Amino acid sequence: MVNGYPINWALPAGSKLQQHPLYIKYSSKTIDTIISELAQLKTDLAGITANSENVEIAAYLSWLVRTVNLAALG
Repeated sequence: MVNGYPINWALPAGSKLQQHPLYIKYSSKTIDTIISELAQLKTDLAGITANSENVEIAAYLSWLVRTVNLAALG
């Protein structure tokens, strides 16, 4: 069992995250495309219910926000 999620997000073994609608929404886009959609990404993250069932998608989207922000700095 995972005791937490590292700052650099990784998919835990046995995860069903890849079936989550928000994962599907963002996983097929390039980081460059998501830069222009950052406001929507943050809205999607803010709309997640803060419970144990959603920790994986919250960790993924949080990692994605950090990654997009780093890429946008360049």
